[in-house]
Amino acid sequence: MKAHITTICSTATQSEVRDLLKKFISDLPIDESQQNQIVLAVDEALANAIIHGNHQDPRQNVQIDILYLKDKIRIEMINCGYFDIHEDDKKEKALSDIIVEKQKGGLGLKLIYSIMDVVSFYIKDNKTRCVMTKLIPRQKDESKA
Repeated sequence: MKAHITTICSTATQSEVRDLLKKFISDLPIDESQQNQIVLAVDEALANAIIHGNHQDPRQNVQIDILYLKDKIRIEMINCGYFDIHEDDKKEKALSDIIVEKQKGGLGLKLIYSIMDVVSFYIKDNKTRCVMTKLIPRQKDESKA
């Protein structure tokens, strides 16, 4: 199964994207807790793309491609704006260190990395892309087949 969503770079559209994503994954054999976590990670990545990557410019858009395979869900966000590769270092810091250092920002990325199993950023066709993958454990009914 797959889906495609395109939205303008305005935080006002985030609830629509959340609703579409919830509708898509509600039919998948993923438990409700994981569904909510995936929605949260995508919502945070979208907020980063809209606010930091595209500066809430409604002339810009973000595309989201969702692909579900039996063992994983892969979400690719296209046109995330510029991504400083050093931001990736923040995922390694413990939350307590971030608090002690009074670090500004980076918590959204930490959240995304903690929920999703694989997160990567790359540039293709002059657009920054964020690919998030969540591995889906086999359901008991599926493993007997």
